[in-house]
Amino acid sequence: MTIFLFPTELEAAPFRELRPAARVVISGVGLVATAATLAALSREGSLQSSRVVLAGTAGTYDERVAVGEVVEVVEECCSELPIHFRQSYAVKPSTGLRAVRSCSVHRTGGDSLGAEIENMEGAALFAMAEVLDFEACEVRAISNRVGEPFGSWRVDEAIAALARTLITIDDGE
Repeated sequence: MTIFLFPTELEAAPFRELRPAARVVISGVGLVATAATLAALSREGSLQSSRVVLAGTAGTYDERVAVGEVVEVVEECCSELPIHFRQSYAVKPSTGLRAVRSCSVHRTGGDSLGAEIENMEGAALFAMAEVLDFEACEVRAISNRVGEPFGSWRVDEAIAALARTLITIDDGE
């Protein structure tokens, strides 16, 4: 079974319209909310034999990654931790989408550390998948270039592209 985990209902809504029977869970924004949601899913037994697809928007540091593009994150770290505490998490690509590296941040505009994109939840997904032993996949739609003012972000375009892409990787359950 696939669980589609979205930080916000705004990001989930277009996908819900296309796949009303899919298991959609809203985690809340950020690392802590994501880890807590995954812990609750584990406690209720929902992660056994499940794949969790974390899906949402992201900003890009890299001009080669287009706004509106949907990518798969295959490596995550928390850029705001001191280097001697920083850990990277990696997974194998599983969607056929462009594979990118991401930094999980608490607020936009952190140091890229060579990553192509930034988001606020991904490192929690990969860390929890490692600890709780479930299959994890992270798919992000690029809504903005890091550093652009919020008013110029293309969130609606990004979440529409995200929904269209997710139905192509949905296992149909």
